[in-house]
Amino acid sequence: MTKKNIHFIINPISGTGKQNNILHKIDQIIDSETFDCHLHFTERKNHATEIAQELSKDSSDVIVAVGGDGTVNEVSQALVNTESIFGIIPSGSGNGLARHLKIPSDLEKALKLINAFNVRKIDTCSANGHFFINVSGVGFDGHIAHAFSKSIKRGIKTYVKLIASEWQSYELKKFQIEVDNQIVFEDKALLVSFANGSQYGNNAHISPTSIIDDGKLDICILKPFQFHEIPRMLISLIRGRLHLNKNMISIPCTKAVIHQKEAKAHLDGEPVNLSEHIELKVYPKNLHIITA
Repeated sequence: MTKKNIHFIINPISGTGKQNNILHKIDQIIDSETFDCHLHFTERKNHATEIAQELSKDSSDVIVAVGGDGTVNEVSQALVNTESIFGIIPSGSGNGLARHLKIPSDLEKALKLINAFNVRKIDTCSANGHFFINVSGVGFDGHIAHAFSKSIKRGIKTYVKLIASEWQSYELKKFQIEVDNQIVFEDKALLVSFANGSQYGNNAHISPTSIIDDGKLDICILKPFQFHEIPRMLISLIRGRLHLNKNMISIPCTKAVIHQKEAKAHLDGEPVNLSEHIELKVYPKNLHIITA
């Protein structure tokens, strides 16, 4: 039997430090009769995309991102519409896509999942041509993503502290949203999320009903609410019940247009600058990925 080439693209500085033990664990756990292992380490932003692009040109069998949501985004965008199979070893602070796909956060279990080699096709998306795979958005979550990127500490506690500290000074933005050439929302909102997967990470479910291979994107509009309601909203977010809240509107679509001014944005948790005119598109089942 011909072995599959498997390439691990490792971000050596991602959130949890789990990847520090990755070399020993790969040697110990990955099935050597099935896979021929190769290791690559990123050195800068977007380096993972460059590595994955070169590997996919050579028809590499399996390419695995070892890192957080940013690394997952960088590697996966190079593999859409190719025959290369994508894998994830989550070692970031949020791990949104991995959690959605039930990929274990435990390093050994995640590597064993690679051995099991359960492959499915999932959708990917774009905002003004910029790739994203899980959850992105504009508004308060984009504002927090920009603030979080400047924080030394990572994890859910930092998010909660930022939400509390930035809440009072945040100025609500007005959004106009078009789906199928019809205006479906035109008002101020706290945030507008674009959900292919169900959660930001850390089990914060912004769109619990999202299905990542249904050919649709969920536009999640969170209308303004009072400061004293934050604890209840956060509990709903963690428990996967936010979609049941009266302040949440969820609109499934295959493409949409959002008009806004001055609202900050993020793609898969990474802060970005998008224009006042945001075009969203879904690309059905164009990525092969190993899941639970």
